[in-house]
Amino acid sequence: MYNSKIDLFLEKTGIDYLFCLLANLEAQRLSQLPAYVKQHFPDKIPVMAMNHVADNEVPDYFKEIEEATLKMAKEHLPYPEEELELEEETYDDSDEHIEELADTTHRYYSEEEEEEEIDETEGEEEESYEFEDDLDNFEDEED
Repeated sequence: MYNSKIDLFLEKTGIDYLFCLLANLEAQRLSQLPAYVKQHFPDKIPVMAMNHVADNEVPDYFKEIEEATLKMAKEHLPYPEEELELEEETYDDSDEHIEELADTTHRYYSEEEEEEEIDETEGEEEESYEFEDDLDNFEDEED
């Protein structure tokens, strides 16, 4: 997308406008860093932003951000020695879970056995009905 007005403007300004945009973006990025990191800057943020763009070098400040987060974490612990003493207590409740599991499986198997017994008795009853039907048919044939 070519626009002659924009091209003419950039030629007249010597592409200073692009430099200003990049410096503005860098200044916004630097201003979003934690306060701990910003305190250790040698210059003001706009000056540093213009220097970064002019040098074509944009530092990421990862190390400084990590230091800031560690410092913030330490500040949030009012009594660090007490926090270290409070560890999670472990309680071995595996025996209770094993007993509960055994009860559950016992109930499950006893329900299955009851269902099998019911199925077997129903099968026997059906056979006896068939036998009675055969007996009735046999008596009818004799008459």
